[in-house]
Amino acid sequence: MSEIPVNSPNSIWKRLRNQEINCDEAIQLLVDKRGGLRIDLLDEDLNYRFFHHFDDRKSLPPVIPLLLWHGYFYLGSPHPLTSDEIKKLSSVTLTGIKNVSISSESYLLWFLRQNLPEPSNIASPIINPLTGANEEAHLDEISDIYLSQALDQTHRINALISVALQHRASDIHLEPTELGLRVRYRIDGILRTTRILPPEVSRKTIVALKVMSNMNIGESRRPQDGRVSQHYVTADNLDLDLDMRVSTFPCVGGEKAVIRLLPRNKMLTTRLEDIGFTERSLEVYRSWISQPQGLIIVTGPTGSGKTSTLYATLQLLATDQVNIITMEDPVEYNLSNITQGQVQETGGLTFATGLKSILRQDPDIIMVGEVRDLETAEITIRAAMTGHLVLSTMHTNDAISTVARLSDLGLHSSLIAESLLGVVAQRLVRKICSFCSECYVPTKEEFQFLNVSVQDVKYQDWRRGKGCKHCFGSGYLGREAIFELLDVTPQIRKIISEGTQSQLVDYLVEQGHKSFPHSVRDKISVGITTLEEALRVLPRQMFSALQNRG
Repeated sequence: MSEIPVNSPNSIWKRLRNQEINCDEAIQLLVDKRGGLRIDLLDEDLNYRFFHHFDDRKSLPPVIPLLLWHGYFYLGSPHPLTSDEIKKLSSVTLTGIKNVSISSESYLLWFLRQNLPEPSNIASPIINPLTGANEEAHLDEISDIYLSQALDQTHRINALISVALQHRASDIHLEPTELGLRVRYRIDGILRTTRILPPEVSRKTIVALKVMSNMNIGESRRPQDGRVSQHYVTADNLDLDLDMRVSTFPCVGGEKAVIRLLPRNKMLTTRLEDIGFTERSLEVYRSWISQPQGLIIVTGPTGSGKTSTLYATLQLLATDQVNIITMEDPVEYNLSNITQGQVQETGGLTFATGLKSILRQDPDIIMVGEVRDLETAEITIRAAMTGHLVLSTMHTNDAISTVARLSDLGLHSSLIAESLLGVVAQRLVRKICSFCSECYVPTKEEFQFLNVSVQDVKYQDWRRGKGCKHCFGSGYLGREAIFELLDVTPQIRKIISEGTQSQLVDYLVEQGHKSFPHSVRDKISVGITTLEEALRVLPRQMFSALQNRG
């Protein structure tokens, strides 16, 4: 095909008329491999030539005239035209019709740019945040479509939220820059820039968000927190109640805002079986939560899925026979059959003071958002030792170091040993995209690093994603948790009470303790994730346990 300047002012069909290109070349220029349409290369006169035959465009199938060549209109359509539709169009225009496939997003974007009423015979790109429907659409293209329909700043924010939900984003970042307001989505734990809004709307967008979140719009010199609740109806008629936590932070150039998206319906359907536990680790965890009293700690960094694990647990335990009360900072999801309290530091309601009050409310099960100081730790331990099942979180690197962290807070080792049922440490790793997953042969270095015997490898199970439109070229789609469990057996209880941290580590190594690297190695060997992703989440030094004993 001859080289044709992309930014040429001539329309495609004029180049055809001048015999600069042939019909096949024209179609290739107009429609890319994704079905996207080069709208800037269409010709207004061609639109008139086709549409002037029809009094009511809304009665037509969804079509765009791409070319008029040798007695045929080449019509772009997001749906295959039926023989009856082609016959009707041909009889009215007295011209042959040839159907060219384009994306529905391209059609809608073209329609909007004509300033025409939205067509009734094609659905707009409707989000389905629960199932990820329409996920194959390109992030930038979808953003263009939604933002082009925004009538004001509030509509612009809602457009950004809609695109974020459609692409499974957990957070939206709005960051002032010299060029404008940079918009980034956190998808599967990774931030992706989608666009930069013009400088003239940057400040207005942040102010509108603060209004929506009931923040003080006159205060821009200190951080603020707010919350928005909104109701969505998805494409398959499922009602979605969305909670959004909004945070602003003064910075160079203005204020940065982050929106945490919390679809309540999605959280309520999360089951323990679906978040990444192996059959054995789930059996151990279930044995803990079936106990009438004791302390269970879920640990990991921010964004490691601790809340999902705790909420799935509470939903499983919430029956008419038990009284469950939580103390959280903040309450991320509203759970049924559970009394949820929220820390209010300015009003004097801390984890410690809240826990004292909870103990007077005849609880059976207590969830403490985080153990972060000695006073909270002491009350939590006391509750676990006086007939209550207590669940909480901490920030530690692994399950074993949680014991040392409790000691560092000032708790006596005998109290820790007596109250602790177990510790769950977790991380989230991205899963290989199911759409572009392919087999591959691991390298010798990978075998050595993971301490895998070549004889034991099932090569068909080792996979990686080559990158596609579904996963934005990353090779990953969705996330799953990896776990490390510390089951506090009588012997471990004795070591915690009488021994040292190093003795505890040595004992667990002797007993074949399954650490994070073992957990992620199992998921790599069955094609769930990759070594590259494991090393993104876990420090390399953790894998020394594999080299030492396999």
